[in-house]
Amino acid sequence: MMLGIGLCTLLPRKASLWLGDRLGSIFRARNHKRRKIAETNLRMCFPELSDYQRQVLMHRHFRLYGRAVIDLGLVWWGTRARLDGLCRVSGERILRNLTRSGKPVLLITPHTVGVDMAGACLSRLAPGVSMMKRATGPLLTWRLWRGRTRFGATLLMRDQGLRPMVKAMRRGRVGYLMPDEDLGDDRSLFVPFFGVSTATLPVVGWLARLTAAAVLPVFIEFGESGQYKVAIHPPLDDFPSGDPHVDAAKVNAVFEAGIREAPEQTLWSLKWFRTRPAGEPSPYS
Repeated sequence: MMLGIGLCTLLPRKASLWLGDRLGSIFRARNHKRRKIAETNLRMCFPELSDYQRQVLMHRHFRLYGRAVIDLGLVWWGTRARLDGLCRVSGERILRNLTRSGKPVLLITPHTVGVDMAGACLSRLAPGVSMMKRATGPLLTWRLWRGRTRFGATLLMRDQGLRPMVKAMRRGRVGYLMPDEDLGDDRSLFVPFFGVSTATLPVVGWLARLTAAAVLPVFIEFGESGQYKVAIHPPLDDFPSGDPHVDAAKVNAVFEAGIREAPEQTLWSLKWFRTRPAGEPSPYS
């Protein structure tokens, strides 16, 4: 698999995009488990859409997902010049002004198809620190870690906890976090997300309080042309508030607004709503 992704870096851009489309279609057709999760999420988040509209949206998503998988070869082995040619960053001045002033910064973004490419581009702007979950095998874990750190980023394993990330941010590293996963009810809070009570770890508020960081939302769009747009937004106002529920709800609301702008970009196969309030069944069962 990794060899095939690497060989795809030799293809012309149009050919690699075409191959990504085919890969995404195959994934959608054959991975019944992930497709069912995506269907459940889309039904819960967009009840106003018809079944046909949700199927069209899911088809667009899996096409982009396939393209992003092929582009992992560029994230892992592509030249700086080639990556720079694929990414357009807006809001760069916001980030630079904060880092130059010495203010700690935490970038937050939901899981979308372009997070790996965006991470590579953002690590070129400022030395960053992020976290990842260990993959299914040590070789894939190493490959993901190596690809995500090749431009100077520090990447911690999730099982190391938050303390190393706090220390790195206090030393001047820009935090980069995707806090939209359902990690269970341990220390999570139930706050709204697309109108659904969702188990949300209030980690963004914790990090902002512990590091006095400005929290900047980032949204990534992988366009039909094969270009990536990375939009850095201004810092959240009055954050952290001191109330973990208010802070977690604010992050969810910001993410929801961004997802609604380009829903095909989101990784709909994550079990966002797996953990339910007491007595409420999982929608994925």
